[in-house]
Amino acid sequence: MSPASSTGPNAPDAHAHGVPGENDEVFRLWNIGDPASPVSENCFFSAGIHPWDAGKYELAAFVPLFDSPRCLAIGECGLDRTADAALPLQMKVFEAQIVEAVRRGKPLVIHCVRCFPELLRLKAAQNDDAPAWVIHGFRGTKRKAFDLLDAGCVLSFGAGLLRDAGNMEYFAEIPPDRILIETDESPELFGRILAEAAAMHLLSPSEFASIVRTNFKRIFRHDPVRT
Repeated sequence: MSPASSTGPNAPDAHAHGVPGENDEVFRLWNIGDPASPVSENCFFSAGIHPWDAGKYELAAFVPLFDSPRCLAIGECGLDRTADAALPLQMKVFEAQIVEAVRRGKPLVIHCVRCFPELLRLKAAQNDDAPAWVIHGFRGTKRKAFDLLDAGCVLSFGAGLLRDAGNMEYFAEIPPDRILIETDESPELFGRILAEAAAMHLLSPSEFASIVRTNFKRIFRHDPVRT
């Protein structure tokens, strides 16, 4: 994949669903939630069991994906009170993936819905030098955002910045080095999301893209310019 030219210098998409396009100019970290999914040789990805799928897959089936040098993170994993799977089962599956992430020194990409107290308790049990926890698609309140930041998490923002910008004015107060940008299931929105994030921090898209790239490189230990 080539670096993004139309959305600023080398701005990476930290979490995307879908199929990589041959002419996609944005470096994306694609999500793989099914261990049987084919993985393109040009694809960098995260892999893991989503809380909605707790009990559906055996974690052992993901180990070859976890061990791939193109797997930059474990996840999307986490906790979700709206899921059909029982919360104790979700917790067991999530805790197992935390262990896998620590074992490999890879960050976690986390889906969390109405389970932030449980998430924070699990985070508090981690060593300070544990791999980063990236809360993907964050759209919560200011208090929740800063509770997560205080716990050492990184926040990844997506289309919520476009839909809920009026309720997320605190975004401008979040330290730039704790922010990632993502598209989740809407890769076509990347340029708009990046532009909105930059404007809320009173920066140009190019300036904000440079910050996001630096964050991505630090968190995922991979330069999104070099594939």
